[in-house]
Amino acid sequence: LASLSELEILDLSSNKGLSGSLPSTIGQLSKLTNLILYNCDFSGLIPDSVGSLKQLVHLSLYSNRFTGQVPASLGNLKNLYWLDLSNNQLTGSIPVSNGTRPGLDLLVKTKHFHFGMNQLSGPIPPSLFSPDMVLIHVLFDNNNLTGSIPSTLGLVKTLETIRFDRNQLSGPLPTNLNNLTNCNELLLSNNAFTDSIPDLTGMN
Repeated sequence: LASLSELEILDLSSNKGLSGSLPSTIGQLSKLTNLILYNCDFSGLIPDSVGSLKQLVHLSLYSNRFTGQVPASLGNLKNLYWLDLSNNQLTGSIPVSNGTRPGLDLLVKTKHFHFGMNQLSGPIPPSLFSPDMVLIHVLFDNNNLTGSIPSTLGLVKTLETIRFDRNQLSGPLPTNLNNLTNCNELLLSNNAFTDSIPDLTGMN
């Protein structure tokens, strides 16, 4: 496929017979705007080279058997609108930028973060969220995330659906969730939160 230099849309979704690893040469499809490979049987690592697809708007790899970490290189996809890696076997921490490498916090045009039903672990980095973001869906349900929900989540005022249910999160809930006046779904069940419920009356 790497020789298809004019390719803009690649949709191989719902082909259960497609298996094996995703070749790193996928990153050579420089004009690709849509990479849609959900509901297949791909396995192995998501290649770092996906982060070279600078025109990408829609990346949907859900319901495969991808393993390893979420590539930090995805933070280079500055035009990305939709990011769905849910229902795989991804492990490790949520990648954020650190000055020398990119991370998901750089995706300020992205509206959909779908990472549910993986095996992601560690804390939710406070720098993952910022007021510059336009996220409407933040879905990290059914993972192994620990620690507390950072108050920076309450800065993303475009949010409509938040799912951190079925993790190992703890501590108090951020009081500034009250800022999320567009939020209509807040699912935090099956964790270990403590303290009192903050005033959520602003989430009308």
